[in-house]
Amino acid sequence: MNAVSVLNQLRLKGMLSRANIAGELGLTRATVSSIVADLIEVSLVREVEYLEGRAGRPGLLLDLNPDYGCMIAVEVDLDRISLVLANLGRETLWRVDVPVELAAGSQAVLAQAADLVEQALVRGRDLGLECFGICVAMAGLVDHVGGVLAYGPTSGWENVSLCADWGARFGVPVAVENEAHAGAIGVHHFGDRPGVRNLIYLSLGVGLAAGVFMDGVLVRGKRGFAGQVGHTLFAHDGVDCGCGKRGCWVTEIGASAVVRKLADAGVEISKSSGEGVDWLELVAAKAQAGDPCVLAVLDGVGRQVGCGLARLVQTFNPSQVVVGGRLGGLMSLVEPAIREAMLAETLPYMASSLQFAVHASGEDQLQGCLATVFDGLMKNPAIGDL
Repeated sequence: MNAVSVLNQLRLKGMLSRANIAGELGLTRATVSSIVADLIEVSLVREVEYLEGRAGRPGLLLDLNPDYGCMIAVEVDLDRISLVLANLGRETLWRVDVPVELAAGSQAVLAQAADLVEQALVRGRDLGLECFGICVAMAGLVDHVGGVLAYGPTSGWENVSLCADWGARFGVPVAVENEAHAGAIGVHHFGDRPGVRNLIYLSLGVGLAAGVFMDGVLVRGKRGFAGQVGHTLFAHDGVDCGCGKRGCWVTEIGASAVVRKLADAGVEISKSSGEGVDWLELVAAKAQAGDPCVLAVLDGVGRQVGCGLARLVQTFNPSQVVVGGRLGGLMSLVEPAIREAMLAETLPYMASSLQFAVHASGEDQLQGCLATVFDGLMKNPAIGDL
């Protein structure tokens, strides 16, 4: 457990000296030196440079060895597959995004994803890196323990098993996460405030869900299905939703809703489905050029995002709220509108000191998958008996 604590210090804070680590963990220098020697012996940790600029003898700094191995993160979204092969330092070694068609069915889409994983494993082996695991983020009700997508309200997929099949095929640990949970894990580990204990992460794209950390623990619920806020009633006179209900929050702020509202405002878009990358770039360009119709639509959607967030804030009382996902780039253009609407409908004592941000990159889910694989490795580092 002390070895795991040492590794986590290096993950959270970067390069540290043995003395730094001993001070942070309340361990003796001798204990830390012994642990570090074992970690260096198996190449999990490396000595990188001298610590200078202070009195006394300079000391070597320690860091995680990025070339110890590699990890694979996969996001199976409703319109594309994204994969990242990264080393232990989370440096991207290979990245690929391919479009998919939901109509092809879960087996065809996952077969396509598996082929990409196979290519990533080959690239990792060519670099001499052992793969320590794969984590897949999927939209819908994910049984994290069983590694099964129980139900995708938007995709219609049911009982899609992944862990057992991929684990047998690839011979490495495989984990499956709900995509919003993965995004929350990514922000919790690698965001602007690593380790934030009370966090709401809203993943907004074709679908809509939330990942919530309370007191440092991800809220999963009875079967791991917590966070399906996109399918809560938001508009009593709203449109039909793919889940079979009407007026769900996702039908007002999701990708299809944005496309529908733009069309109603007379804005032409190259792809009518609203599920491709091209239309996002087109809309963003129009907004950045000052198109009043586009800006008005995005402002309205942003305010609906903020109104819904206020309900979540008053339910969970977080210290930080982050909006991310595929529509993060568009929402970053109307961040003030989201913030204003959220704070206007939040009790003042809860709104006080509440941190808010929009992540435009859309990479939080993949980073969360990498963090999940990394955590698995950290729980059982191959260092023998200490």
